[in-house]
Formats: sequence, structure tokens, C-alpha cells
Amino acid sequence: MVRTSLNTSLSKRRLRKSKGPSEDRLSDLPDELLCRILSELSTKDSVRTSLLSKRWRNIWLSVPVLDLDTRTFQDDDYLFLEFLDSFLESNKEQDIKEFKLIYDAGEHCDSDFVWRIDDVVKRRVCHLTVLNRINGDDALVRMPLSLYSCETLKTLTLYCVVLDNPKSELVSLPCVKSMHLEAVKFDGKKVLGTLISSCSVLEELIIVTHPGDYLEEVCVRSQSLKSFELESTPGDGYEEYERQLDPEVVIDAPRLEYMSISRYLSTSFKIDSIGSYAKVNIDVTFDVDYGDPEKIAMIYNFLIGISLVHEMIISAQTLEVIHVLSKLEPLPRFPNLSCLDASFIKSFWKLLPTFLGCCMNLQSFVL
Repeated sequence: MVRTSLNTSLSKRRLRKSKGPSEDRLSDLPDELLCRILSELSTKDSVRTSLLSKRWRNIWLSVPVLDLDTRTFQDDDYLFLEFLDSFLESNKEQDIKEFKLIYDAGEHCDSDFVWRIDDVVKRRVCHLTVLNRINGDDALVRMPLSLYSCETLKTLTLYCVVLDNPKSELVSLPCVKSMHLEAVKFDGKKVLGTLISSCSVLEELIIVTHPGDYLEEVCVRSQSLKSFELESTPGDGYEEYERQLDPEVVIDAPRLEYMSISRYLSTSFKIDSIGSYAKVNIDVTFDVDYGDPEKIAMIYNFLIGISLVHEMIISAQTLEVIHVLSKLEPLPRFPNLSCLDASFIKSFWKLLPTFLGCCMNLQSFVL
């Protein structure tokens, strides 16, 4: 009798437990873990969790990731700034691991923008992306000087912003491994070179030039760089025959494993060193007088600079340069080249035996 009564009691307890309200185990997790979970969501979805319960109301303010697009605020600049300020002021001691901003404000105030980005940088930001969609020089979007000495920054992506010209001794980005700069305006000829050389562990670099960036020289000197992409954007309304010249280029990156140069037109392109057995994708033309011995020497030295690569993709425009050069002097040899993908056009077929004769170890050839 006692055993039967005990079994009945246990069965009732199990039944009550199975029929009771489901437990909210997620809300019982510590704030730190909840923030890590929310950091995997978009900021928009992260904010939405504040509606779940009182427990969730302010959790999103402690998430160390912020991904914003001003266009999602219904063109209300004040609403956007209010949102950003509430996040920045909620916990001034909190680090910001990742910050991404697509910026298209109706009215831009340079000083207000700079101090807000400065606040983000000083929060020990690790990954920073600022994409400016405002058109025109009347609304230049500048980066704060603190950006040049951010010791925690690991990746930097900037589009259509302005970088000032600080003293070189103030520039130090010891942790930056990846940098992507597109249509960035530099307030000084040496700003880009100084920025690159200050990144002692830089491995990936992408630069996209634009007619409005006023860049005079692309100087890439790095002992750590492994991947480099350089692309020219002629700009809207430019015909090929009237496009502006791209900046002069100097590359000294002995550990470079991959290099891509796209749609580039320059008067000077110097390669001091890249990695032996590298892979390159070359689409370069030169606006030079082929009767000038110095310019011919420059083009020849450019070919010498890529002569030790292992794989090469080469455009018809660059082959045209090689075709002209081959009529003036012998081409350099490419002893390590095993894979070649070349865009030959009909008028260059006479060059084919000469060029292939310089590639004595070629194993794969694609036309």
C-alpha cells in the first residue's frame, strides 16, 4: 500500500512538471554569454531582442559589435545619431570589438562625426569599417587622428573618406593584418606609404584608386605582406581614351604570395621585390614615349620584377606592352613560370613564340 501510494505521488509530480510552463533557460545565461550570442546577429535583430522581456531590455547595449546603415533610419539623421549616442554612452568602459557604418546622412557635420568615430577607436576597436555614400567634396568625411595609433585594430576597411597627414612618428598600427582602402582621399603624398609601413604584421592589402582621390603614389613597402590587390576605377563618365593616369607605383614586399593589378594606366611602375614563386594577375599599361630609353628601361625592369613568379594571368593590354618591348630589346626570362593564362589577340600571335621561349619551364598554358 505504501509503495503504491509513493509511486502515485511520483507520477503526479512528473505529470505536473511535464504540463508546467516551459523554462526560459536562455534568459538564465550570464550577460557575457548572451552578448556573445547576440554578437552573431545583425544589430537590427540584436535590438529587437529588447522586446522579449525586462531581462533582455538592455542586453543589446553591452554587445561589443555594432553594424549600422543610416538608410535604415528612414533618412532621419537625428534618430541615427540618437541611437549611436545611446550605444556609446551606455557603457563607456566597454570595448567595441567590431564597428561597421554605412554612412549616408542628409546633413553631415564633420566635427560631430569625427568625435564619434574617435570614441569608437578609443574603445579598443578590433575591426573597423566605414563606407561613406555622401557625394561631393562639400561633405568630406574625415577619420580621427586616433585611428593612426590604434593598438588593437586588426582589420580596416574605408570607402570614400579622408585621411589626414599626421607626423610619421605618430603612426603605428601594430596589429593590423588586413586593410582595404577604396576611393580614399589622402591629405599628403606620403600618407598611404606611411600607413602601410606602420602595419608591421600586415598580410592583406587592397587599394582601389579613383580619379577624385588625388593620390600621387602607391608606395607599398612591407616585410609581412602576403596578398596585394591594386585596382583602378576610372570613374563615371570617363571614356577609355580620356581617362586620367593612375598614381605611380613602388612595390617592395619580399614575402608577397599573390598580386593582382587591374585596369591600371601609369607612367611608372617599379617592383623592387615580391616573393619568389608568387602568383600574379597583371593588367597594366604604360602611358610612355617608347622612344625614351629611361621609360623603356622602366618597363623592362617591371618585367624583371615579376620574372620569378610561379603562376601568371596576363591581359591583352599588358601583352601589347611586351610586344612593343620585344621589338626594341630581348625579353627577360621567366625561369619559374609553370602556369600561364594569357589573353592573346590576333595581332599578337607573332609574339607568342618569342614570349613562350622565355618560359622554359612552362607546364600549363591557357589562351
